Amino acid sequence: MPSSPPVNGGVYLVPDQLLTLPPNDDRTVHPERRPVVVLSGLRTNNAAEWPFVLAVPLSSSTTLKTEFCVKISAGEGNLTKKTWARIPAVQPLLKTDLQDFSGPLPRSRVDELYAKLMQYLGLID
Repeated sequence: MPSSPPVNGGVYLVPDQLLTLPPNDDRTVHPERRPVVVLSGLRTNNAAEWPFVLAVPLSSSTTLKTEFCVKISAGEGNLTKKTWARIPAVQPLLKTDLQDFSGPLPRSRVDELYAKLMQYLGLID
């Protein structure tokens, strides 16, 4: 687990095999770690009794891109290449599985992630 509480909108690396990215039958699990963005908020991220965060996996592949995916540009969150936040694959991850904080995304990009999540859930159009 990071030495400090996970950052809302922060990019972390996690072992790829811990993530679910449907369709998993067609997915190649990479030996390297995959970046994720933490979407859960300050209260749960800081709570010692709350062992997990809500995170969205990032992928550089455009093969499974949907209308709900958000483009993250190279350089944002200190990412080395353009990636797509796979909103439909949002999932809980244990805080202890978060490794190597890469950096925070710009607040405007985090707000875009939340808007796409709300659209995906059918809460807004």
